[in-house]
Amino acid sequence: MLSQLISPSDIKVNLESSENEECFAELLEIMRSKQPQIVRAEALNALCTREEKSSTAVFPYVAVPHAVCKSVKNISVALGISRKGIEFASPIDSDKKNPLVNVVFQILFDAESDLRISLLKDILQLVSTTDFVSRVLTMNNPVDIFELLQEYDM
Repeated sequence: MLSQLISPSDIKVNLESSENEECFAELLEIMRSKQPQIVRAEALNALCTREEKSSTAVFPYVAVPHAVCKSVKNISVALGISRKGIEFASPIDSDKKNPLVNVVFQILFDAESDLRISLLKDILQLVSTTDFVSRVLTMNNPVDIFELLQEYDM
């Protein structure tokens, strides 16, 4: 399903952000290039509010920030790769250092729906695959990453 909702133009292989809120804004610009009606402030507020509830860092090196945003038409997905890593809050309360995230799937939905749950489940299955993250981190071309997504498509 993921490869039906994303294209190579939705993938940025060298995120410049060093903090999660900067990352949200950077990926939001990719989303707005396809859906210019997305209200930037509304989307950023929704993503930050969701992140404050609980961290979207779901696996080592992976985060899936997502939120409902009324100005989105149906769904918008962007994928970013950070070579240096972006600090996200730990998904569980601990004394350990916050995890660095290298792969960020950012998703905006227009409403709560079964599609939302299904897409999040597919992404979690994808990133839990043994070699997916390590393979993505060796790639420098959005087309190659898109083809990898197609290879693993659920």
